[in-house]
Amino acid sequence: MVAIIANSAINALIVKNKDARSESIDSFSSTIDVHAPSKSHVVATHHHDEDDDSLSSSERCQFDIVTENGSNKNDTVGDDLFSKVDTTALDQEQQLHLRQVLQSTILTLSSPTHSDVRNLLDAYNGHLVNVGHNLLTALRNAAPSQLAARVGDYNENLFYEMRDMDQNVGSIIARSSNNGVDSLDSSVRQDIHSFENSIQTSLGNSKKISYRGSFMQTESTMYQPAHVDYDYPILSNYSQRLFLAFFPLTEEGAFLQLWQDQGPSTAATNGASCGSDGNVAPAAVVQEGTVVYIPYGKMLILPSDTIHGGGFKCGKGGNLRFHLYIDVEEEEDETSKTVGGKGGGEKESIALLEHPMNKYTEKHDRRRELCERFVDAEGLESLLGVFFDV
Repeated sequence: MVAIIANSAINALIVKNKDARSESIDSFSSTIDVHAPSKSHVVATHHHDEDDDSLSSSERCQFDIVTENGSNKNDTVGDDLFSKVDTTALDQEQQLHLRQVLQSTILTLSSPTHSDVRNLLDAYNGHLVNVGHNLLTALRNAAPSQLAARVGDYNENLFYEMRDMDQNVGSIIARSSNNGVDSLDSSVRQDIHSFENSIQTSLGNSKKISYRGSFMQTESTMYQPAHVDYDYPILSNYSQRLFLAFFPLTEEGAFLQLWQDQGPSTAATNGASCGSDGNVAPAAVVQEGTVVYIPYGKMLILPSDTIHGGGFKCGKGGNLRFHLYIDVEEEEDETSKTVGGKGGGEKESIALLEHPMNKYTEKHDRRRELCERFVDAEGLESLLGVFFDV
């Protein structure tokens, strides 16, 4: 993407929030529950009907859904994002800079038929599918008014509430109203069927698919450090059957930053570290992130080893969203292990969905943070306090 640097006038409007990225938690610690949050926060109200015209544009960051034929280009979507910004303090030149930053920094995942979107999906082995309106409304209404925990990195700006493995979206919706799944409206049940079928179809597998979901919400924008969602031994052994998915529950949409791991450079450069043998080791290639916007009604599916980060807020609702951990189950006993390790013993099943755990450090060097190598997309800092809420 083309990098556009905002001029000093725009920078003067930016509200700094400590650092653009705070130091992340040691990756030996998992994503943790924080039932007594360490700092005060505003409970966002998100149970609004998306057709409610009583909310002003300053009260929610609302985006038009781009048509499935992909006819709207990203510059048009960039203009729509720009229309949500309070530009009263910006002159014409500053507004132009800001519009360019939005267009060049954020890719809207409007349709898999759009060339830019298709290229990104191919690069990350991802999938973009539709999610039905009736399911989204019902799941949004099932969300707690206050999520129970904070993600355990030092930013502490992300709330989440993980559901048990025996709860699919249907049972989550049904339990919120103390009813059974069979009592749900037929339109909701149809959307649930289409939702689960689209996951299975996208992953190209006729075997059983299990998933575990988590509500997520952002308190204030602090770009989350680059991380993966499972510990490396699990990814090494089972990444081919594990996937992640993200979809917004309100018209605020959802934002996500993605990175591709291109490994170390092939030649040593200034500042390269020294290996234990005294030779200069190749310097790691610094990778800038790619920021994507997932519109309401879309779901992004990615492989489980995708390096990513959230932490974006644009709107009063904190971009309420749903995060899935998906397991494409293999044949029976393929993932079982023998207790004792010598065969003939009792077999123990590996329940992979019990083990999501944010890891922020390098796979082969736990002393190094991933965010040292995977840095924010150029242009993101200039959007703090201007587009993203801080």
